[in-house]
Amino acid sequence: MSYGDDGSSCPVVDQQYCAPFPVELTISKNAASLSGDSYHICDPDGNVLFKMDGHAFSVRDKCVLLDPQGGPVLCAHKKLISTHHRWEVFSGDQYENKLFYLRKAKVIQFKTHLDVVLTGNDNDDCPDYTIKGNFGEREGQILRGDVVIAEMKRKYSVGNVLLDKHTFITAVSPGTDQAFIAALVVIMDDIHRD
Repeated sequence: MSYGDDGSSCPVVDQQYCAPFPVELTISKNAASLSGDSYHICDPDGNVLFKMDGHAFSVRDKCVLLDPQGGPVLCAHKKLISTHHRWEVFSGDQYENKLFYLRKAKVIQFKTHLDVVLTGNDNDDCPDYTIKGNFGEREGQILRGDVVIAEMKRKYSVGNVLLDKHTFITAVSPGTDQAFIAALVVIMDDIHRD
């Protein structure tokens, strides 16, 4: 979550994706899909909050996060010429209203360290959020300063391994934008694949 001038919280994508209580998201990727990778982001009751279809990571490296009715929430675009694996994220499905960008903090990394810089922050050396962990093991934390706002880990099961399905359990802090967190986890998964 980002903060207003008075210190109050405000969403990165939209207030409707913020809950006043902790939320556990289940982010499932089915890599064995005939149409390519597909993601479903569900609440603890199994209700789909967001989805991304199998053509998300196409030749153009653009993905669109959709709400349950298929409406675009945000789109992410991978910069083709970038040593830091930079992604730019926009509201809706057009490249008009940039929300933030995400990049590797260093070109060569042994553990995951990504920087997230919101639009309006003119200082690239001072990211608004950082992502740290071991994403090879699919574990990590999303931080605002020193405060953990989300924590993810891979859920292992026999079915997931046999079906080449990756499932991430992501604990999201109260007031944190769930669309923002879902987009970060999906992009991190793509960065790890590269």
